[in-house]
Amino acid sequence: MIKLTIRSATQLLSILLSLTLFSLSSISQAAPEKLVVCADKGYWYPFVFTEGYEAKGLYIDMLNDAADRLDMKVSIRPMDWKKCLRKARAGKVDGIIGVSYKDKRAEYLEYPADAKTKKFSDLRLTQVEYVVVNNASSPYVFDGNVTTLPQPVRVPRGYSVADDLKNEGISDVNTKSKGDHGTLLRLISEKNGSVVTLATVAKHFEQHRLFKGKIKTQKRAYKSKSYFMAFSKKRPTDEASRNEIWDALTAVRTDSVLMETYMAKY
Repeated sequence: MIKLTIRSATQLLSILLSLTLFSLSSISQAAPEKLVVCADKGYWYPFVFTEGYEAKGLYIDMLNDAADRLDMKVSIRPMDWKKCLRKARAGKVDGIIGVSYKDKRAEYLEYPADAKTKKFSDLRLTQVEYVVVNNASSPYVFDGNVTTLPQPVRVPRGYSVADDLKNEGISDVNTKSKGDHGTLLRLISEKNGSVVTLATVAKHFEQHRLFKGKIKTQKRAYKSKSYFMAFSKKRPTDEASRNEIWDALTAVRTDSVLMETYMAKY
C-alpha cells in the first residue's frame, strides 16, 4: 500500500511537471496579447508628442492601427526619453515606439534586421530629416561640412544625433536640455552656437511666440535617419511576433491613402 502511494505520487508529480513545462513553453512562444510601449514625451511633432499626459502623433496612430490589425491591445506611455530607454533596457516595457538605431541601444533592443545596414530601412516607421538652427542674426550658412557648425551644438539629452555629431568631429556638443524647447531657449539666450533638431520641429518653433524672428533654419539638411518600433530583449516577444508587428507597421506606412489621412490631422 505504501509503495503504491509513493508510485502514484511520483507519477502525479511527473504529470504536473510536464503540464507546467508545456504551459510555460506555450506562453513563451505566443504573441503578446498586450504590448506595453513607451514613447518620448518631448515635442517631436508630428511624430510623437504629449497632450494631457497622453501620447499623440503619427507613430501612435500607426502603432494603434497595426495592433488593431493583429487583434492586439497596446498601452503607450509617454515619458522622459532617457527614462524610456532605461525602462526598455530593464525589461519594464515591451519596447519603444520612435527610436533610431544605435549600436549601444542594440545591446538591449531588438531592431529589424536591416536597421544598421540600410539608410532607408524596409521596416522603418518613417525617415526623419534633421536640420541646423541658428540665431536669426547669425551670418552662418551650412554647406554640408559638419565641422563648420557654430559650437556649442545643442541636442536634447539622450538623443542619438549627439553621438553622430561627436563622431563627425564636433567637440562641443551640449546635451544639458531635456527637449528641443530647452535647446532653442539656450540658443537665443546665450546668442551662440547651433541647434540640431527635426525639420518639422524647427518649422513649428519658428512660429512660436518666444522664437519668432529670433531663429532661422538652414536650407540644407544635416541628415536623415530611419526611426523604428524596437523591442526590449528582456521581454518575452519571439522573433515571429516581432516580425508580424513590423510587417503590420510597414503595411500601414506604405498605405499612402491612410498615411495622408493621418497627416491631415496635424
